[in-house]
Amino acid sequence: MPGTAEVARTSRPAAPGSTTPARRARRIRAGLARARGLWRDFTGESAYDRYVERHRREHPDHAPLTARQWWRARAEFDERNVSAGCC
Repeated sequence: MPGTAEVARTSRPAAPGSTTPARRARRIRAGLARARGLWRDFTGESAYDRYVERHRREHPDHAPLTARQWWRARAEFDERNVSAGCC
């Protein structure tokens, strides 16, 4: 109707236990991010990130190794220190 004021629509909070599509999407994204982090830890993919974080904290006066240098050094260390037995 022309000339009538529009009623302002306010969004009410969702009732406890109900989820809106936006909340559901946030929860799914958060869960996927946690799963990705766990997978990276499990496969060793996050090892270089942890190295850089620790290096910057403990040795701020010089730059850390590049990813390529670090992975090469790690592979060489593993080749030199082969464990022939269990544990």
